[in-house]
Amino acid sequence: MKPRASRAQAILACTVAALAAVVIVACGDEEAQTLTFTITDQGKGAKISGPESAETGLAEITLENKSKGEGDMQLIRVEGDHSSEEVIKGLENAMDGKPLPDWFFAGGGMGSIPSGGNATVTQVLKPGAYYAFDTEARRPNADTVAAVEVTGDESDEEIPGGDATVSAAEYSFEANELPSGKVEIDFENGGAQPHHMLAAKIVGDATIEDVERSLKSNTGEPPLSEDTFQGTAVIEGGEGQAVTFDLKPGRYAFYCFVSDRQGGPPHALKGMVNEVVVK
Repeated sequence: MKPRASRAQAILACTVAALAAVVIVACGDEEAQTLTFTITDQGKGAKISGPESAETGLAEITLENKSKGEGDMQLIRVEGDHSSEEVIKGLENAMDGKPLPDWFFAGGGMGSIPSGGNATVTQVLKPGAYYAFDTEARRPNADTVAAVEVTGDESDEEIPGGDATVSAAEYSFEANELPSGKVEIDFENGGAQPHHMLAAKIVGDATIEDVERSLKSNTGEPPLSEDTFQGTAVIEGGEGQAVTFDLKPGRYAFYCFVSDRQGGPPHALKGMVNEVVVK
């Protein structure tokens, strides 16, 4: 027969177990929830599918492109009760440079990825209804859009620090010299307007002024290497996300082609075109 534990031993065992439970909960609070979305072909377009619900706070979001063409995922966060058709109309207005509804917000997501590819970003989700769009596909409809209900209190969690930081504001990017290779970038929108981050290597001896003039004139191809093009989804002011870019050494143009919430020309036409050196 095994000897019985003393009262002191029993109290100690209970205390250790309780502390262990607290540690497990605390560690769990720091871990990001994982959400996976998938793009598949549907008719002449593409469909996004994913989870129907999620919690507020830190989220690691993965997009798998199983369609035959390139695809992306722009999340739109909606406040209040609005139909998917209303959200689609709001997205069309955004893409046409028209004013946005006051309940319609850019919610992050993923830049363009090739067929068979996948990508992951980390960001903080706010409470509300999120709609996931593939803006590379033809005009979306309610059957091709994923809807996710995010519940919980507003979170004060922060995105873990990456290898480098790029900040956007009206109307410029701020970045130090970036390292080459697969770089995890903290993309921060410190402005009041929505922004995204597009990047491509400048060709030859072309200057950043040459790139800006070409983008403004919309005549011919800008002096940028198409093979090095990468981008993010659109995020609102005061928000951010961690994204991974595969950067080769050289000079890059970082630019934004989103319009203000009030409508108007793309930000690149307002001078939001900056040179960033990758060492």
